[in-house]
Amino acid sequence: MADNKIVVNIAGMDYTLVSEKENNEIKQIAAYVDKKIREIDNDKLTRENQLVLASVNIADEMYKILIKHKELREKAKEPIENYPKIKEAYKKLEEENKITKDDFEKSKKDFMESMKKIDGLNSTINRLNAEIDKKNKINKSKDENLKKLRENLTKLQEENLDLQKENEDLKRDL
Repeated sequence: MADNKIVVNIAGMDYTLVSEKENNEIKQIAAYVDKKIREIDNDKLTRENQLVLASVNIADEMYKILIKHKELREKAKEPIENYPKIKEAYKKLEEENKITKDDFEKSKKDFMESMKKIDGLNSTINRLNAEIDKKNKINKSKDENLKKLRENLTKLQEENLDLQKENEDLKRDL
């Protein structure tokens, strides 16, 4: 990246800065330094003392940020070290989830096919039950007819016996 040259105003003085950073970033840094110097603006302090105090304040902020950065790095160390294992475990779980999903979809499909077969079998059972009921009614009717026929047969047999007896009695009388 090419060096960028930019003029900035800090504490009322123009400075020409050369940096690899973007102009906008350089302006933001200069504005921050200017703000810190203006916060200390005190007639009792010399210009040099104001600049030193502003520098100390900026260095203090930077030091606190460095300490915080170090703490965060330390805090992030274990998660960063565990990331590959966690990523691998996640990948494994995704694969297992896909297999489980596929198994579920297959089971769902099999279940739906089974339900269709059950519906078909239920229809067949209902149809056969209706036929059985119909045949049972026919059989009941036939049983009733058979019973009547047997009763008639018994009656006719009794009449036949009576007639035979009467016939024999008549033959004797003759």
